[in-house]
Amino acid sequence: MKKFLIVGIIIMLLAPFCIEHIKKQLYEKRIENYLIEDLSYPKKAIQSIECKWHFAGLPSYWINVIFSDEPNVIYLYLAHDKDHLGQFEYHTIDRTTLSTEQLKHFKPCINLKQA
Repeated sequence: MKKFLIVGIIIMLLAPFCIEHIKKQLYEKRIENYLIEDLSYPKKAIQSIECKWHFAGLPSYWINVIFSDEPNVIYLYLAHDKDHLGQFEYHTIDRTTLSTEQLKHFKPCINLKQA
């Protein structure tokens, strides 16, 4: 009986981390599909996609995307709702300021403001 209690406690402690990991993978895949299928980017154009989470952040989840031909810029996307996917922000890795005209992949999602 004691073993079942210990196993139950371990499962309860690990479950939130597993759920968090699964959510991150889901959001990363959702944005990858959005970029490839909806925006017609070739897979090789995407250098990296990484979901970030912040406990007190708004949004609490966001996806960092770096494109192969623009490795110094991180584009931030939202993927919470399948109907409101899209880019909402960008910044350079070294935090320099770029105008939107200098960016190759600046395509902010207008629908996000309605969400």
